[in-house]
Amino acid sequence: MEYMINSELVKILRDEKTWSQDHLASVSGLSLRTIQRIEKEGKCSLDSKRALASVFEINANELDSIGHLTKNGSIDGNKRYGYLGAGVGLLCSYSAITYSLIDGSIRSGAAGLCYGSVGAAVGLTCWLIDYLSKRSNQPVMR
Repeated sequence: MEYMINSELVKILRDEKTWSQDHLASVSGLSLRTIQRIEKEGKCSLDSKRALASVFEINANELDSIGHLTKNGSIDGNKRYGYLGAGVGLLCSYSAITYSLIDGSIRSGAAGLCYGSVGAAVGLTCWLIDYLSKRSNQPVMR
């Protein structure tokens, strides 16, 4: 069974100890290829996760992936909160527009324009959340 771990955290912890990938492989008992895959994709076995946690002297759960998709494809971590915030914003905006329409403060044409604008803004926000999430998971070129 494969686990998703925070590959960026692994890199940070390795850099803090000023270890090369080869040295991390040596002290953890993992192969260099396994370390490279973990740092690139964030995928590893439970044994690899435990080995890394041991050499970094942390709890294995601290290596859990944040802001990635889980194995079953559901949204995890910070990305979920971004979508939740966009949804709450949409709900509040639509409620305010509807109240103004009922109150007579705005006409139906203006309300329709407001509904469309808010919907487009939320759609753009969700796209941006997804785009930035995918981009932040790519390895940084040095």
